[in-house]
Amino acid sequence: METGTQVTLSWIHSIELSRWSETYLVQPDRLVLSSTEFFEYGAGMPLDEGDVHLRDGKIVIENINRNFDAIRWFHSHRADYRISINDDPSLIDASELPDREPLTLSMRN
Repeated sequence: METGTQVTLSWIHSIELSRWSETYLVQPDRLVLSSTEFFEYGAGMPLDEGDVHLRDGKIVIENINRNFDAIRWFHSHRADYRISINDDPSLIDASELPDREPLTLSMRN
């Protein structure tokens, strides 16, 4: 992916049972968490970073700018994971990724 590409990973939260989304910007040597969206705010949620507002009934935190070498998650088909590239969910079919397996998205040098 090119620098500036947006990668959005979303899933159904196991406790809230609503969709949670995180959007990352691709940089040459890292992924930058730029925003997150969810319906309910609770323990363990980001509190002191970015700009928080409501949009279409969701809590949106933008301008987070947290750097990651990789994004790691335990993939589950039951969580209805979705992966979008520049807002296009058709490029990666998350249902074809291994079920109940740890996955990593990282930048290669």
